[in-house]
Amino acid sequence: MSQNPLVRKTLRSRFETVKVMGSGESDKTYLVGGTIRNRHRYSFNRKTLRNRFEIIKQLGSGGSGDTYLALDLDLPGQPHCVVKHFHPKDSNPAVLPIAKKLFDREAEVLYQLGNDHDQIPRLFAHFDEDGDFYLVQEFIDGHALTQEITPGQRLNENTVLNLLKDILEVLAFVHQHDIIHRDIKPQNLMRRYSDQKIVLIDFGSIKKIGALGAGLTIAVGTPGYMPSEQAKGKPKLCSDIYAVGMIGIQALTGLMPEQLPEDPSTGEVIWRDKAEVSDALANILDTMVRDRYNQRYQSATEALQALNSDGALSQSLQSADINHKANDSYLLTYRNFILLLGIGLGATTSLIVIVLIYTFINTGTSLPSQPTPLKSFLERFVEFPSAKTNSLLAKSALNRRICQSNCTIAKNTK
Repeated sequence: MSQNPLVRKTLRSRFETVKVMGSGESDKTYLVGGTIRNRHRYSFNRKTLRNRFEIIKQLGSGGSGDTYLALDLDLPGQPHCVVKHFHPKDSNPAVLPIAKKLFDREAEVLYQLGNDHDQIPRLFAHFDEDGDFYLVQEFIDGHALTQEITPGQRLNENTVLNLLKDILEVLAFVHQHDIIHRDIKPQNLMRRYSDQKIVLIDFGSIKKIGALGAGLTIAVGTPGYMPSEQAKGKPKLCSDIYAVGMIGIQALTGLMPEQLPEDPSTGEVIWRDKAEVSDALANILDTMVRDRYNQRYQSATEALQALNSDGALSQSLQSADINHKANDSYLLTYRNFILLLGIGLGATTSLIVIVLIYTFINTGTSLPSQPTPLKSFLERFVEFPSAKTNSLLAKSALNRRICQSNCTIAKNTK
């Protein structure tokens, strides 16, 4: 990405909350980062807010506050919920109004979108108590995509394609309301256990198009997933598309975004040689992560249409699926053959062992003067041919004597 050195350095150091970067009074840029300074730490365990939400444990902490898992004591079964406590970690006077505005806007967006889409958490409450502000939202029982997209592990193309579609489908709903999420990353995408759907969480960095003043811009996001225009405080809908594209590339390559090199002349991400991917999907991902925002898909709907309508991509995936099924069929046949061979060898071996054991037992229990079954069998096998031979020899001798007797009688008669 072609970012100026000051912005790049500030992003890499991940300053918490807000840092003033502009020098003019009419054009100030504030950077909101993600590193936490634990200056103040409150123990909220087992505390009950509004006599309804009982805090169980802390889930996380950010620049604008802490997040807790809680029980909703008013509802049947006391289901889990998530409580966000607005508590900026920096006492800079420039921080509080901006962070509070983002906190309030998150509540507004959750109330607006959560009730209309089941892949966005619902807002349960937004209130202040003892001078502190709280936001209560739906608890998503699932795991973050960080458990599916892990460093060093490359996912296959079909898996990544389905993942991109799942993310873009819920993001398209957000973009239709002119809302930029600004912090799309694997940590903010949950795979819900009940239906395996992707749920988009953490709307604490969102921006409504046209909501902020012309003289004030806020750079919010996570390094590696935010493009250059967002780092400069001028996000677009397509800034979210960049983040989704980087997630797809990360899944295909097994590399974190900061591990991927950039073309020094164009600022484009270099990644194709590190993944096994068709040209069709690679071209779509390249368009999603263009350094110049006007060369990207301009919304989630446009990117989703590209994934659904690309004929070459569909043909490539169908071919890959056929090859995968053929390989599975071959492996299944081979496994069945090995299984049957093992059963046959096992049965034959068992039969031989049983015969040997039976013979050994009978040999041990027989009296010395009594022949064993095996010995009797062998004797009979040997005696039968010899007895038959002796009988034939006796008959032959008798015939010779009869012949000699007849010859003597004949001579005497003459």
